[in-house]
Amino acid sequence: MTIPANIPSILLSNDTTFEFSISVDATNGNLRTLAVSAGWNELSAVIATIDSGVVLSGNTAGYSTAALTIDGAWNSGVSLINLGVIVGRGGAGGGGGRAGDTVTSGSNGQTGGTALKVTSAVSINNASGTIAGGGGGGGGGTSGGANGSGGGGGGGGGRSSNTNSSGGAGGVSTKGGTHNGGVGGAGTYSTTGAGGAGGIRTGGAGGLVNVVGAYGGVGGVGGGWGAVGGTAGGGGGAAGRAIDGDADITWVSTGTRLGAIV
Repeated sequence: MTIPANIPSILLSNDTTFEFSISVDATNGNLRTLAVSAGWNELSAVIATIDSGVVLSGNTAGYSTAALTIDGAWNSGVSLINLGVIVGRGGAGGGGGRAGDTVTSGSNGQTGGTALKVTSAVSINNASGTIAGGGGGGGGGTSGGANGSGGGGGGGGGRSSNTNSSGGAGGVSTKGGTHNGGVGGAGTYSTTGAGGAGGIRTGGAGGLVNVVGAYGGVGGVGGGWGAVGGTAGGGGGAAGRAIDGDADITWVSTGTRLGAIV
């Protein structure tokens, strides 16, 4: 076949497919930006693969910022194959109630972060991957009035890069007493995360107190991936969303998805 000389060669790239892999961990990733960085010409169809063992994570709790965003123009279409993990940040645990003349509730745990946010049409094969919202932070424990403070809530499961979500601070006695609330455990990503129960999807343990009841309540446990944090004096944080923008997704395979899909 002879190509007429008056047809710009750049148009011929529409007939090809650009394939690339995401082989290293990333935080707050944008698929279009990653494709351009890998050499995509912004015209060809795109097939992106998140390699096995790779973790894309968020560094912001709540729904505003996702671990991976798919947006912008994809002139010839885009497909994503997820063999790894896309996970939102776990919410921080709430602080324990402060000791004083009256009983005070602990603070609420923080909402977990969003895993995947989509505003452009995309095909996704998640057969061997996991997409999970960050766990909600545990609520802080109630104080025991003048006797002692509540324990801090545990951090939610999930992570930002290699940083576990934080546990809530223990309540501090305003009476100068010794019965301050314990600090909540950090939400874990790995089996060695402080305060967790050992699983990669586990929220941190609630902070302890000297004597439950008279000296304040134990903090709530942080939620695992896509799960609400435990309620103590303060309420447990809401679970992060697994998917925000499901209407724009064509699912080849849904695989493991933990958290709300909206």
